[in-house]
Amino acid sequence: MTPASLSATQPVPLAALESVAAGAVERARRAGADEAEACVESTRGFGVRVNAGQIESLKHSATYGLGLRVVVAGAVGFVSTTDLAASALDDVARKAVAFARLSTPEPANALPTPSEASGEPPGDLGLFDPELIELPAERKIEMALTLERIALGYDPRIRRTDGVRVATRDGSVAVVNSAGVSCAWSGTSASLSVVALAEDRDGKQQSGGYGLGKRRLRDLPALEEVANEAGRRAVARIGARTVPAARVPVILHPDIAAAWLSEIYDAFTGEAVIRKASWLTEKLGETIASPLVKLVDDGRMRGGLGSAPFDGEGIPTRRNVLIENGRCAMFAYDAYHARRAGTRSTGNAVRSYDSLPGIGYHNLFLEPGDDSPEAIIARVDHGFYMDDQGSFGYNEVTGDYSYQAQGYWIEKGEKAFPVEGVTVASTSLAMLGQIAAVGNDLRFEDHVSSPTLLISEMTVSGAGE
Repeated sequence: MTPASLSATQPVPLAALESVAAGAVERARRAGADEAEACVESTRGFGVRVNAGQIESLKHSATYGLGLRVVVAGAVGFVSTTDLAASALDDVARKAVAFARLSTPEPANALPTPSEASGEPPGDLGLFDPELIELPAERKIEMALTLERIALGYDPRIRRTDGVRVATRDGSVAVVNSAGVSCAWSGTSASLSVVALAEDRDGKQQSGGYGLGKRRLRDLPALEEVANEAGRRAVARIGARTVPAARVPVILHPDIAAAWLSEIYDAFTGEAVIRKASWLTEKLGETIASPLVKLVDDGRMRGGLGSAPFDGEGIPTRRNVLIENGRCAMFAYDAYHARRAGTRSTGNAVRSYDSLPGIGYHNLFLEPGDDSPEAIIARVDHGFYMDDQGSFGYNEVTGDYSYQAQGYWIEKGEKAFPVEGVTVASTSLAMLGQIAAVGNDLRFEDHVSSPTLLISEMTVSGAGE
């Protein structure tokens, strides 16, 4: 099968992707590259958004592209293309080499070798679902309309929705380099999301959203569960008010805790540490968190949305423990930053065909504890339960955390009333150190997941400040 005969509208065999990648690497070597690496990607996506019982938008996309990275005398050049005809690939190879010759050499600029990419062969990670591939567009549209209908029927105060979406994706990727690394894999995913709007007594609207993704169709929850949860969240906000400023215990809903974990991850990357742009730069091996904290990034979790047998450079993924019982146990690396740090890649190179590799997580999560969410709430005599956040307020360099927040005020171990119009603030190091309870409610519904967390003290700024 030649590059020109491949179609972006149909699944492309993995062997064909590897063949195209290998051909591009050969062209780059002939053009003068000392080393060359090709990443070929074929993806298809479908998304439908409905509103008021009608299709608001419908998108069916397909991408088939190649990125070529070359090293010439220690300097890197990179070019990407969606034209995989032979003549176009010859031109891409020449341009990549020309760009490298204009770039600055650096000793760490080298592609992974087979020994660096060695490791235990991955087994079946449950990433591909033929049933999802065969799901017709008409059924996906029907699912979206059903989600909206159920959400609207949850409570008479829910008059409309603001985003009901069903999306699916399938794709394959191959990575081949001139040192002998060659790998390819495929995956699927499906996601559901609903935002319900409930009317308060004065006509003010309160929103409640819920969404999740899974690799396999059969792992998605019932449509009623998703729609009703969005409805429940919207109705629960009715009557929300602000509270006086105070320093109190704060409970982070799993959604909020997961959002925070995704933000602090950058501090664990080798790039940020090397640039001294991480608040963890000098803290490897030190205690940085409560002993209840174990932060994991697992690239081989079966069925995980971020799972893959290999990373974006062809290095096998693995389970990395970033925080072990409160101790900063390790940092994450791709091949380039690992060389600069004098260590090995941790299998955390992420990329698409049209970008150079960077450092990223696969399935990032905090291991669960023993306490139920109800038991954690019961521990708080006077505090705040945060289950939604507003405008951005995180500083990657310092770890400072400050967000507009919504949730519930807690009195004597119970949710007393809904709260809005407040800001919750602290620093990430303080938050990690003040984790007083970890819930048992960990659910994997996205690339980042967390159980409920109790932070012993944060600043809640509201009325009267």
